[in-house]
This record gives sequence, structure tokens and C-alpha cells, in this order.
Amino acid sequence: MIDQNTFRNLPVFITSMSRWDGDVSSASLSLAKVLSRENEVYYIDFPYSAADVWRERKSKTVKSRMKALLWGKNFTRKVPGYPEKFTAVTPRAVIPNYSMAEGSLYEWTSDINNRILAGIIKKICKKNGIKDYILINSFNPLYLSEVNRYLEPTLSVYHSRDAIEEVPGHGLRKENICIKNYDLVMATSRQLCRKIGERNDRFINYFPNGGDVKLFRTAVTENLIKPTELEDIKTPIIGYTGALCQRIDYELLVKILEENKDKTVVMVGPRKDKEFTKINLDQYPNIRFTGPKRIEELPSYLRYFDCAIIPFKKNNLTGGIYPLKINEYLATGRSVVSTDFSEDINQFGQHIKLAATHEDFLKAIPEAISVKDEKLEGRYLASLENSWENRLKLFWNLAFNTYSEKKSV
Repeated sequence: MIDQNTFRNLPVFITSMSRWDGDVSSASLSLAKVLSRENEVYYIDFPYSAADVWRERKSKTVKSRMKALLWGKNFTRKVPGYPEKFTAVTPRAVIPNYSMAEGSLYEWTSDINNRILAGIIKKICKKNGIKDYILINSFNPLYLSEVNRYLEPTLSVYHSRDAIEEVPGHGLRKENICIKNYDLVMATSRQLCRKIGERNDRFINYFPNGGDVKLFRTAVTENLIKPTELEDIKTPIIGYTGALCQRIDYELLVKILEENKDKTVVMVGPRKDKEFTKINLDQYPNIRFTGPKRIEELPSYLRYFDCAIIPFKKNNLTGGIYPLKINEYLATGRSVVSTDFSEDINQFGQHIKLAATHEDFLKAIPEAISVKDEKLEGRYLASLENSWENRLKLFWNLAFNTYSEKKSV
């Protein structure tokens, strides 16, 4: 059995449904970055399928990975600005099988894909003389759900981050397999812990998202330059960071635009709204879309927001969300208005304005703007309690206790 100090310094492999250079901030990437301040961390790209490679062959992201995707060469890289111990990993392209029906063909192709992912981990271990390591599957259940069939990690961790039953496909079935096979299972919200636990008759550890407080605090402590997209805005800014996706209450967003014509709503993140609503947001003159930005760029936008919003729908999907952005918002000192979509967001009621109805939300916006310069320190301290550094302490306690129990059996 490994002693606690040795265990604490083990290399960590992380598989995720996001990539290190994706167009939205990711909880798995944030955790990887803070882990890599002290541990060797190998962050494995969400695999590109052969179809993805062909479709995106002219994109910068695929071009830079082509040797790894096609030939398995140059599959690791260091990322400028990231901790030295952070290594980005690109596995070879996998077989596109997500749309396949459940059955022997799907299982056969999944086995091949799993061997591709496991193979690159084994290759890294062999090259670097790694015998003991921790594997974190961060909400990527389509791969390595039967982890012990392919790998022998010192500790395997499955981390659920969303209500996967709301997503069509193989995810729910594969997640249930993960729950049975991984040593430690964590989830980011209280609702997820309950529902996954009930579904699988297993205790699920609560491990909520944190915040890169040091990064987002620069919106207050440094004189960050105003982003180009905001330079000509002379009105108060109501801001949002994140994808415009199925989580957004688009009817509420329209009401915000119509009731605040003397303000500008700035949406920082990738647009997927046309996939989830027939509402044409482009017809409103007081909305501004910046497109996706790297997490390191977000403080520059938040610095110039007069209030920040989380206009999520209230349903089963959002009920399982602990939003990554809440601690980012609070670290910048912004006043925040949010729908009361989950138990986890409700715990911030002392520091943000929670709205049970559309009318409450609309009323809260001018109130939030009027107190934007008040209680800045309180908001910051709330985010500090939920920093990734504090989450890391929780992770290592959960991980070593689970490892000790595993070895005592």
C-alpha cells in the first residue's frame, strides 16, 4: 500500500468531454490545471472521430493535431501559460459510433475505441516509467466505462457533471456502468448525487465545481483593457459568460432585452441558440455577441459588466447543475442575478439575487446594477471558500480514503 504522501504526488490522467483548447471554460480542465501545479497531469482530449477529422480537417485545431490523429505521433504537448506539469494529450482518431444503435456492432467499435484511449495512457506510462497513477474520468462515460478491463490505475475516479439522462444516446447506460466499476464516484450537484445514487444503489460523493479565484480576481485588482467588442458601448452592461445552449431560458432572455432597452446585453461564448430556439435574437439591437473566448480572457469582459446574469431554465437538466460561472462571477465582485434553478445555486442566496419568476428576474436587474459597488469583498470571500484550491483538498481526502478502503478489503 502506498503511503499518503506518495499517493498525494501520483501522476493523474484525466479524460473529459472537452479539450484543452475548447471554446468554453470546462470544470475538468480547471481541475486539471490546479492539480498540475504539484502533480504531473495528462489531460486527454475528448477523442476526435475519423468523421470529425475529415469534417474539420481545415480547422486550426485539427491541423495542429493531424500527426497524432492519423499516425499517433507528436501526441503530447506543453501548453504556453499552463503549469509546467500539465501535458495535453491527443489520442488517435476513433471510430464514429455514437449514432449506432445498441448492439454487437456498437460494442465492437467501442472496444476498439477504448483500446485506443487506454493504449495512449499505457504508452505514456511506459515512456515515463509510471507504475502507479490516478485516472479521473470527468463525465466521459462513453469511454472506459469498464475501466478495469483496459487499465490498472491505482485509483479510478468517475466524476459526473450533468444530468446525462437528458441527453439522447448511450450516455446514461454507460454512466451506470461507470458507477459500478470506478473506485470513487463524485458528482457536482446535490441532485446528481441523489439521482445517480438511487439509480445505482451506491453512495455518490458531493464534489461541486470550484473557481479560479486568482485569475478572475484580476478583474478587480488589475486595470484590464476594455475588450474591443465593448469599446463603443455607452450604456450599462448586463453580461453573461458561457454557451447559449439548451440551458438558457430564451423567453426570459427576450424579456430582459425588451425591458432593458437602455442597457446592452453582452453574451460572451459560443452561439448554439439556433439549435434550441426559434427566437431570432439578432433582431434585438441591444444584444451583443462576442463569440467564444478563452477562460483567461473572461476577466477583461467581467470587469466592465454592471451586473452578471445566469438566465437558466428550471428543469431536470439545470436542476443537476452547479454552474462553474458562479464562483467566477463572484471572484470579480460582480453583482449577480440568477434563476433559482438548482439547490446548488440557491446556497448563494446571501450573495446574489435569486429569481423564482421572470418578473422577479426583471425586477432584480436594476437592483443589482444599483448595488454593483457594494459588498464586493463579501462576494469575493464567497468565491474564495469555493476556490479550486479548496476543492483540491476535498479531492485528495476523498481519493486517499477511498484508496485506503480499497486496499483494506
